[in-house]
Amino acid sequence: MNVQIALRHRFRVAWPPGGFFGGLRTAGVILFVLSSLGLWWSWSPATDVATGVVPASQLVRWQDASHDWLLVVDPSTRELVVYDARDGRPLDRFGTDDGMPRVKSIALRGPWLYVTGQSHARTRLLRLPELQAMAATAD
Repeated sequence: MNVQIALRHRFRVAWPPGGFFGGLRTAGVILFVLSSLGLWWSWSPATDVATGVVPASQLVRWQDASHDWLLVVDPSTRELVVYDARDGRPLDRFGTDDGMPRVKSIALRGPWLYVTGQSHARTRLLRLPELQAMAATAD
């Protein structure tokens, strides 16, 4: 028997021990890591630069030619309170008697004030300076 030919033709088993399951283990680890990264990325909050939207808060200042207002969420009553920004006097208060939900947060975008309720995911859209509800949208 020629030794050189015998060394070239190694004996191979159809299912090498640990080969098939080792490959599955590697594929499973890769799939787990990719899934974890996907979930982590999708649950992280978007930055303001990426969305271009002003973040929701408890205090908003709004100005036009004849108004300079501070719109504040009162933490004790969860009502929307409007103050004059020049002298600090309260101008109006909007609560559940006025058809507003218990306010969780507010956000300003142009002449629109977005008011988010605390008990359910419903957003009220108020037009400034009238402060009248234009629409109630479900999120």
